[in-house]
Amino acid sequence: MRLLLAGDTHGNLGHVRRILRAAADRGLEHVFQLGDFGYWEHEHSGVHFLDAAHRAARDHGVTLYFLDGNHDKSGLLHERYGDRPDAEGFLQVRGRIRYAPRGHAWTWDGVRFLAFGGARSVDKDERLKEEKRRHQKAARKEGHRLAAGRPPGEVRDFAGTLWFPEEEATDDDVRRIIAAATAPEGTDTTEGTDTTDTTEGRAGAPGTDVLLTHDKPRATRPGTNRKDLAICHPNQARVQRLIDALHPRLAAHGHLHHRYTATLTRPRATTRVEGLAADPGVSWDLPGYKVSDSWLEVDTATL
Repeated sequence: MRLLLAGDTHGNLGHVRRILRAAADRGLEHVFQLGDFGYWEHEHSGVHFLDAAHRAARDHGVTLYFLDGNHDKSGLLHERYGDRPDAEGFLQVRGRIRYAPRGHAWTWDGVRFLAFGGARSVDKDERLKEEKRRHQKAARKEGHRLAAGRPPGEVRDFAGTLWFPEEEATDDDVRRIIAAATAPEGTDTTEGTDTTDTTEGRAGAPGTDVLLTHDKPRATRPGTNRKDLAICHPNQARVQRLIDALHPRLAAHGHLHHRYTATLTRPRATTRVEGLAADPGVSWDLPGYKVSDSWLEVDTATL
């Protein structure tokens, strides 16, 4: 099976269309986007993006899958589509768009995949300040309306519109995912877990072959890393724990907006790590950036 992996798209419709066209030109029917897709359905612009991305995927004969990045409102995804799994357990966001929850595992062409979204936002404080500023602006506008004798209106609360509290995975998520992915075939690993947990059971035998994440594993050393901050390291360590426990042959991620390849060698396994670049809107200033660095064709037969 051949598919196209894609880095961060940030709701950039033109870039999503470019990725879909690249997939169709190669005869590929599956694109898997690695987070910061642009899931902002709490905004009108986000609804338009999803609708247009669905139409573009349909026109190219491609199904577009994505996992959540720190800038995707994943809580809303579960609220709206948690009861709409397809036959493989992906959540159906649009006819041609599927979401892979954190910990979702599935098998394509005999190859075991696992998705693990989430990361820490380095601009969290700025986003919270902007949410507050927008609320204050709306409150001032309402004050002027009332002073002009107009009837009271609603002052929008912008909390949760730019920064999402669920952006990072948790250590409990990792423990549950590892337990599910390494359990013997047929073992029930759900007993005693919180029913609101967003992780999914696995589809194949113990372990995984391909790990798809938004964040990077802690052990890689990209040449350019704007996310090498202490606040980012705990989530990177969670990704690393998955690699160390599940021994994937391939791990791919976005988040850094930088293209690189690394090899992680451990006593029991070797993992090739592919970091993908992002859309031009956030990557144009990185040394050596090429738009084509934001996608990667993978042939599962060569893993």
